[in-house]
Amino acid sequence: MATLLNFVRMSGWQFQNANKAKLKEPVVLSAIMFLSYFFGSVIDYFVNLKEFISYFHPNSYYLLLDILTALLIYKVVNVSSRQGQLCKFYLLCGLLFNALLFLIIQIEIFLVYEGFKAYEPWWLWYVFSIGINSSDGMMVLVLILQKDFLKVYGLLNKTRCGLSK
Repeated sequence: MATLLNFVRMSGWQFQNANKAKLKEPVVLSAIMFLSYFFGSVIDYFVNLKEFISYFHPNSYYLLLDILTALLIYKVVNVSSRQGQLCKFYLLCGLLFNALLFLIIQIEIFLVYEGFKAYEPWWLWYVFSIGINSSDGMMVLVLILQKDFLKVYGLLNKTRCGLSK
């Protein structure tokens, strides 16, 4: 949805005289995120189709996909506009937060499987489900709105400028 909205925003007649880099960078980032989630869905479909789910790695492909997507965005995507930098920052934060949550839940599942921990619901499961969904929602919102609605990016820039003086 964010990819389509950004593509329409970039190709609209009202933006013919606008800075194309400012409009193109969120489209590229949206397309990368779309492909990442698309590949995750395809992998999840085939894993469930072949019943390849294991107790050792039930969601490890999501962890790996989030890390690879974050590395791709960090290393390959060069942004120059403020909107591009803002989107890149929030996407990297969201992807790394998701990867951290997947890693923690993966360790917890391993501990339960090995018998080091009892299998019972606890607060981490709720933090995991709420954290993953809110992080994904934040990434979609920043791609659509292209604004620093959490004010984290602006705060980090102010502290970075204050430290450099």
